[in-house]
Amino acid sequence: MPTLITASTLKAAFRDQRQSERYDVSDTRINGLQLRVKPTSVRWSVRVRLHGEQKRYDLGPAVEGDQNIEGLSLPGARARAMRVCEMARNGHDPATFLAAIAGGVSIETQLKIKAEKPKPSWTWQKAKQEFLAEIKRSRREDTHRDYRGKLLPKELARFEDRMVNCITRNEVAAAIADVHSRGAEAMAEGMVRVIKRFWSWLAEAVRQDQTNVADGVMMKLYAPPRTRVEIGEQAFDPEDEKGDAPPEIEIGRALVIARQGYFPERIGLGIELLIGTCQRRRAITGANRWRFRTYPEANHETVWFVPPFFRKSGTKRGKRSHLVPCVGFASRAAVRLDRLSDFEGSEGWLFPAAGHTKADRPHAESGLFNDYFAAMPLVSMSPHRIRYAFATYGERDLGFKPGEAAVVLDHMEGVEPNDVTGSFYSSDPQISRKRQMMLAWVNWCESWAERAIAADPLLLDRDYMMEMIFRLRYGEVRLERRMETREKTGLPLWGAAVTTATADLAEAAK
Repeated sequence: MPTLITASTLKAAFRDQRQSERYDVSDTRINGLQLRVKPTSVRWSVRVRLHGEQKRYDLGPAVEGDQNIEGLSLPGARARAMRVCEMARNGHDPATFLAAIAGGVSIETQLKIKAEKPKPSWTWQKAKQEFLAEIKRSRREDTHRDYRGKLLPKELARFEDRMVNCITRNEVAAAIADVHSRGAEAMAEGMVRVIKRFWSWLAEAVRQDQTNVADGVMMKLYAPPRTRVEIGEQAFDPEDEKGDAPPEIEIGRALVIARQGYFPERIGLGIELLIGTCQRRRAITGANRWRFRTYPEANHETVWFVPPFFRKSGTKRGKRSHLVPCVGFASRAAVRLDRLSDFEGSEGWLFPAAGHTKADRPHAESGLFNDYFAAMPLVSMSPHRIRYAFATYGERDLGFKPGEAAVVLDHMEGVEPNDVTGSFYSSDPQISRKRQMMLAWVNWCESWAERAIAADPLLLDRDYMMEMIFRLRYGEVRLERRMETREKTGLPLWGAAVTTATADLAEAAK
């Protein structure tokens, strides 16, 4: 029960302390003030409610009399308890006030010490792990791969085990300058982009209480300017004027190789669809049969509605699809891929990922075709360079106006599959122009396929081409091992080919 603490109470408390008793006496005059008797000491404390929570604060040792010498007298304890209660009612933590008294320094000095004390945060490793996990969850695989790579350089290892709220912009700038100085200037610029995004994410309100990263820390982070290069009076090279467009003959060779059955059937058809539509590799590997439509008004053509997700910056382009006319060999490839995907339990993906679960990506990853392009003899282009070829050779050879290739490549319009009737597809001026452009393009590709065969008849020699492709993909040792194994077992070195012609014959025989 609370009682009025008096001088007699204090005297009895010191006597009981010497006898190793233990109890608390609550004062009725100051709410929350207590005299705590223990075998080792007699001390004052006060209980208050701060921010909705009950807290106890130690006020110091008790002394008899009215002088605050080597402890607190009864009047001193009441005065200090009143100050603590007042601070708590106003929402201020009394801990700094009490620490200042105990340490013999001013409250201002204590506040400065508290402000300079590092706040809790995440280590560099934990912050990077959490950030990349969020990027993997919310962004595309290529974005996750890019961000992860930009945070891997050895120059950033200096921040390991450091709290991210203590890492300064100047320290990060020094690390980026080191990357720049070893000649990786593009990497340095990419690191600036990713680290700015990284720090902005750390400072977002949902996690700022955990990271204690301030807003805008890396706002003025920049990479050093690129090294100036003097072109000078170098000899003119016509190949340099083509930019990133591959040589025409390589496109023809790629098309022939895709058709001859040197690769799995789906892969060959996918390469034809990629070349014939000039769409990004990610759109090809993520294509679904339900996004392709045919109309009686446009015989022997297929209409592909590329969903916004597979368009560059698709999230900023609304919900409408990009319409791509598939004509010639591109249409035939789309139709055959549709048939390959037409079976019970199929989700309609033209290039399904083997053994995926609902949590995984259901279609093949975007780099599916890169390895096959790399295995094509005398073809050095990547799948993406088909798009450069369409723009470059379209203007040079096919009558495209400057920048007109953008209507196919850059997804300028947006339409919905259920809004497009056959008559609209046939009559809309913009769609009509795209059909003309795509027809001119596939005919141009066919002509270069014929020139490629004329220049190198071995393109049609199956044994020769299969050996060359196998060697490029797997190396000389595995090729020799295959030859020995097949010879011992009596099996043919290469299996039967599924070409465009054989597939058409098999379909006609059904």
